[in-house]
Amino acid sequence: MLDKLKSLGKDELIKGSMILFIMMNIFNFFNYLFHFFMARFLGPTDYGILAVLMSFVYIMAIPSEAIQTIISGYTSKFNVRKEYGKIKYLLFKSLKKGMLVSLILFILFIPVSLFLSDFLKIEFWLLILTGSLIFYSILFPILRGILQGRKKFKQLGLNMDIEAIIKLIFALGLIFIGWKVYGAMAAIIMAGVIAFFLVFFHIKEIAHSKKEKGDYKEIYSYSYPIFIAMITIVLMYSLDIILAKRFFSAEDAGKYAVISMLGKMILFGTYSVGKAMFPFTSESYENGKETKSIFKKSMKITLFLSGLALLAYLLLPKLAIRILFGGAYTSVSGILFIVGLAFTFISIANIIILYKLSTKRIGLSSVFLLIFVVLQIVLLSLFHSSLVQFSIVLLIVNFLMFIYSLFLLKK
Repeated sequence: MLDKLKSLGKDELIKGSMILFIMMNIFNFFNYLFHFFMARFLGPTDYGILAVLMSFVYIMAIPSEAIQTIISGYTSKFNVRKEYGKIKYLLFKSLKKGMLVSLILFILFIPVSLFLSDFLKIEFWLLILTGSLIFYSILFPILRGILQGRKKFKQLGLNMDIEAIIKLIFALGLIFIGWKVYGAMAAIIMAGVIAFFLVFFHIKEIAHSKKEKGDYKEIYSYSYPIFIAMITIVLMYSLDIILAKRFFSAEDAGKYAVISMLGKMILFGTYSVGKAMFPFTSESYENGKETKSIFKKSMKITLFLSGLALLAYLLLPKLAIRILFGGAYTSVSGILFIVGLAFTFISIANIIILYKLSTKRIGLSSVFLLIFVVLQIVLLSLFHSSLVQFSIVLLIVNFLMFIYSLFLLKK
């Protein structure tokens, strides 16, 4: 038994997953504290607005997840050969292009904000403030992708933890002086800027290397399935709150936002497993080695962690809500397990999709993932007579996407 535990401790995937799991859940804990205090200090109506804005942040993070995954894949390939000059070239070339794309997207977001302001009854300048996070979403993952690809899991996790702590401190201070939702969004921006520049302390070896142009001819064919897959995953866990804000009263939308956040804890809690798995399976694939055992270990960890959360949501839903967000939200405890199960299906699908991406075996099939986004929008728009019905529809759509991911696994 002792020997088995020692061998598990030496397993690179399990070790990397555990480091990221601990570090990312410290990050998740401070994010939870952020939402805990925001839900209590802002109240259901203002917190509902913040939850919608956070959903836009998640949607803006679509390129973030895709870019980090792409950069991680190329970095792991160059890192195995110690070609640090090629990693540096990739880093600065990506930052230059990312800055230009960010600026264009931010300018395009301004007229969109006018429509969203009227559609969702949210102040225009709050939306513009949120839109500035486009720069963060495109530039930051380039740096974090370098860390992930080089398996610098401690440094990656530490950077995320520092960002979450700074965000919480700034948000509490700004809300205390009366900035309300503006204070919360400003804190997110300031924390991101500080964490961005701190990453450079962890990549000194790369920064001091001489630039060397690498082979990036496959980057676009490699990128499009990753972008489509990440677009799908992020939209699948973001659109429910936006649609709830549209179809339900401000108070009910705020209460649903809390339930959705608890459901997403399952997804975010298992994200570390996928992030740790990706460079290992990618590197093994590039070297012609077997990858299925790494995938199976990742799946077991994901199922175990998801199962623990679901058990708590099934047996003690009111207690979980009361402890984490307060008694004002316990009236909707009946849907907590349903929403938690819905996000569990997305968590499992995410691991499967990342595995297929890392082994470059999910080409045109990735396009069909977008069907589930359309399905979610259509069905939630048609069936929302109550929060219970809304949650059951979310569960059904997410289950269907999970089934499709199993089909991808067999390809």
